[in-house]
Amino acid sequence: MANYKIGYIDEQEGERLDFINLMDDDEDSIEVVIFNVDATTEIGKLMEEILQSDIECLVADYHLSETGVPFEGSHLIEEFHKIRPYFPKIIYTAKEDKVIPEVENEIIYFINDKSIKQDEKRSEDFRTKIKTLINNYQKDIDVAKQALKTLTEKRRNEKLTIDEENELFKAKNYLMKIDTRRIEFPEILTEQDYFKDVQESNKKVDEILKEMRNVK
Repeated sequence: MANYKIGYIDEQEGERLDFINLMDDDEDSIEVVIFNVDATTEIGKLMEEILQSDIECLVADYHLSETGVPFEGSHLIEEFHKIRPYFPKIIYTAKEDKVIPEVENEIIYFINDKSIKQDEKRSEDFRTKIKTLINNYQKDIDVAKQALKTLTEKRRNEKLTIDEENELFKAKNYLMKIDTRRIEFPEILTEQDYFKDVQESNKKVDEILKEMRNVK
């Protein structure tokens, strides 16, 4: 049995209990961490609380302002997305048709309708979706870290191929964007070294394009 930890934001106590119950009804262990919001909540402080937590997915109700919260869940998700673009996140709403026109294009795909609570199969699918998002996110990080480690070590002893240089660049680029506030992984070296590698990798990409044009 796997263990998951999900952060949930909703201004209504009944909705929070419903979500906890929804997650409890699963073959895996899903812990729900509630982030409380009210009319006095500052989005910056809430964001910091979320970022400092160890949750693996963030779910926020769309319509928070109904009880005086000074922002909507969609705005919170959009701001969080700017910092952790790959992190699993979902806007949970009973008004999907109103939410879609209000959010950025890439956020649209993170919307889920609360009506699933009335359907056992859809509820199960929702839990599976959350777990899949979490598993794929962690897998992508592990793959990038392994590529970074393997290719960095290889580069110390021999010259990498163009494809390997490109793979190394992609791994570093992905890991740099895990958290845009800072470099999350010390293996990426310093920012100066990183951007030097970016320039070198771009040159490699140019070489690939030239070779492709020559073949044609």
